Amino acid sequence: MKNFLAMVRELPFAMKILLASSAARGLSFFAILAYMPIYLYDTVGMGGAAIGYVIGGSVLVGTLASVYGGYLADRVTKINLVIALDIAIMALYLSLTVVRDPFTVTAVLILANVASSSMGVAGNALISELVRPENRTKVFSLRYSLQNIGAAAGPFLGVAAVAAGAGGPFVLSVGVIGASLLPLVLFRRRFLTTGTATAAPAAAAGQEPEREEEPGFLDVLRRLRADRRLAYFTVGGILSIVVYGPLLTFMSQYLVLVEDRDTAYRLVAYVSAANAVVVIGAQYALGSRLRPDTLMKWLTVGTGAFVVGLLAMSLSTNAAVLVIAVVVFSIGEVIVVPAEFTFIDSIAPEKLRGSYFGAQNLIHVGIALGPVICGVLLQHFAPAVMFYVLIALVVASWWLYAAGCRATVAPRTADKVVNAA
Repeated sequence: MKNFLAMVRELPFAMKILLASSAARGLSFFAILAYMPIYLYDTVGMGGAAIGYVIGGSVLVGTLASVYGGYLADRVTKINLVIALDIAIMALYLSLTVVRDPFTVTAVLILANVASSSMGVAGNALISELVRPENRTKVFSLRYSLQNIGAAAGPFLGVAAVAAGAGGPFVLSVGVIGASLLPLVLFRRRFLTTGTATAAPAAAAGQEPEREEEPGFLDVLRRLRADRRLAYFTVGGILSIVVYGPLLTFMSQYLVLVEDRDTAYRLVAYVSAANAVVVIGAQYALGSRLRPDTLMKWLTVGTGAFVVGLLAMSLSTNAAVLVIAVVVFSIGEVIVVPAEFTFIDSIAPEKLRGSYFGAQNLIHVGIALGPVICGVLLQHFAPAVMFYVLIALVVASWWLYAAGCRATVAPRTADKVVNAA
């Protein structure tokens, strides 16, 4: 605890503001996410299938667009991009209080998800700028914990805000984002101090800093595609997030099949609570221990936790067994999430950090794939087969992580390409 408090005290003031705003955005996002199906059904008049397509499709488009968001983060001042995206999200959420046309609402949700995904990428790039390398994994873990606190509290606040009217959750989210945006604007200059470090030596020597030609978006895409380390970890991340991302969704799908409805609802509540307690409580304690040189060992432990947890879930729906299984499973999530960020941070060239984090953000495609894969398996095979397939996916992701770590010892071709630009 003392080490944690000492680390927090040592963080730049700008980083503390950024962490607080991350928690606020997590709270606002999940306040709306829990309410969104109800809003689309009651207020906009969409059917059940259309709601699924709109929510899933907008998240997918936002994830894909975040690659360009990472490219922008490398080309413009990152804090300015974050502020602009916050303002855009606020305007889009406010528009949903008055817009009722299904096509317009769909367009607004797509734009909001594009802005939100790009915000996450820009935030990761800012962490790499503001925090010393030895503390970055700890800050990534702390940020993930704060976002999960927002995810836990957000739905309750969203439900409470409905009492104020159909647009209550949107107004609440705008207020929360606005409150977190104010310090970013007031202390904007605190985020600019790190950007001058490379130019300082040249200025002190009386030299003009060299101006390098900025690569275009297509050039950056080619560089990202050429980095096998990034490719291995991104595909591995997609496979692993298929397993841990939609945990509550596939457990709901499974339990409704094997138990009566009331028992299924009760067990899903236990699963949700156990996962939230472990992720929030253990994230920093475990995640902060990760280092680039021991990453593969920790990823092996995390994968093992996934496998043991999934096997236990497949064997029994007893409440105690299920809670223990989810606790073990959640330890895997606590390890794997910051490990991915740590690896990408360690391989990303200085001038392409945003682009690398944007590419890594593609792993969230797995969240959309997970419920589909599990639904097909539950429909056509015995329920336990779903867990065996998920185990196979997470083992495959471990193999890809291992391939990425092995490729790291090879010369950094991406860095050479950047330097040659």
